Amino acid sequence: MRGMMALAVVVAFAGGEALGQARVVTPAMSDEQVGPWVMTCRTDPMTDRSDCTLRHRLWLELPDLQRASSVGVAFEIVLRDGQALPAVTARALSLSDPQRGALAVGGTVELRLDSEPAMVMPCTLEGRDAICAPEPGETSARAAALLPEARRVLLRLKAPARAVTGGGSDDILALDLGETSRAIALLRERASGQPPRPPAPSATSSFLEQLERMLRR
Repeated sequence: MRGMMALAVVVAFAGGEALGQARVVTPAMSDEQVGPWVMTCRTDPMTDRSDCTLRHRLWLELPDLQRASSVGVAFEIVLRDGQALPAVTARALSLSDPQRGALAVGGTVELRLDSEPAMVMPCTLEGRDAICAPEPGETSARAAALLPEARRVLLRLKAPARAVTGGGSDDILALDLGETSRAIALLRERASGQPPRPPAPSATSSFLEQLERMLRR
């Protein structure tokens, strides 16, 4: 009898181990603030690659803290072809928030740095991120030259179907800037030495088509 009980305990223990689950390793996250800028880096534990974003601490449109998948609209600095450029972004888009997705469907942003003439930034979908940035060429060169010393930026978001920020389509948003040169230097430092990003496997065209159908409703 004692032998049978011992065997039952061993079987139960083995069964419990078989039903166990490996722990989830979450990417390491870090934040660093430079003036009004916030640098957020996410490190992939499989590759040790760090992806960093540099955004203004004030959101253009706050994410909904009541929803885990809510997307905010931010003013960022992005690196493109060696240039540090101003950009408006809505990252990690999902079909549950087509309002933000409107940026990626023919959206544009008007941007003015200090008292310089305004420029238009077209929006595109990069993976699941809507990125509005100056077009390559003269516009991007002018934006890259003006951004480091600019003290203020004015922004007007234009998107089809509805206003992205929930306000009027002609609302102008203002952000005070500072220590931008130091923030750009930090972004370049974090980006240096990183291996090239592999092509995104997501079906961007299919995602964009679904967003367009939702916005037409």
